[in-house]
Amino acid sequence: MLVLDLNQYRYLIILGLDKQLIQLKGGFVLDSLDPAVEGDRLLRARVERFVKRKNLDGLDRMLQNLIHRFRSKYDSDFASTLLQMTGIRIEPNSADKFSISTNRNLRIGMSGNGNTCLTFVSIELPTGSGSIYCIKENHPNLSAHWLDAHTVEVKIPNVREEIERVTTVRMYNETISILYNVKLDL
Repeated sequence: MLVLDLNQYRYLIILGLDKQLIQLKGGFVLDSLDPAVEGDRLLRARVERFVKRKNLDGLDRMLQNLIHRFRSKYDSDFASTLLQMTGIRIEPNSADKFSISTNRNLRIGMSGNGNTCLTFVSIELPTGSGSIYCIKENHPNLSAHWLDAHTVEVKIPNVREEIERVTTVRMYNETISILYNVKLDL
């Protein structure tokens, strides 16, 4: 554990969260939901809870997680401030140690069974993945495919109870549109 006071922990963690949000915001957005923004909000609330409760162990764990993150997603401002305040030096990992996927996949799956069965379509992008469509019951003929690099078509059954329907996915400045067509023979 580092020898820092509450305010020093808070300052470093908030700086790290600011830098992390800049890197992640807009990387994967489903309609208007950006998981990076929501996750950031939760982490900031946790920091304030730990500070209020004077939980140095919790703050130390959060800072250690950020230090680990910034070894692979190097930020010179965070690294410099960390070095000045703690003496800890973050060296950027070389890029050849990491494999970055550029694949764009669609996956159709089912979970649960009986009355709790769900059929879903998820999108997997280099910046994240998530469900874009979900309906109750087993629908093995539900299909999804890429029409082009910016458009996905999901063929859905005529009779269905929808749980989720996303119409746009954003990956930074790129937008992917999700089109839904009723497939009468399902």
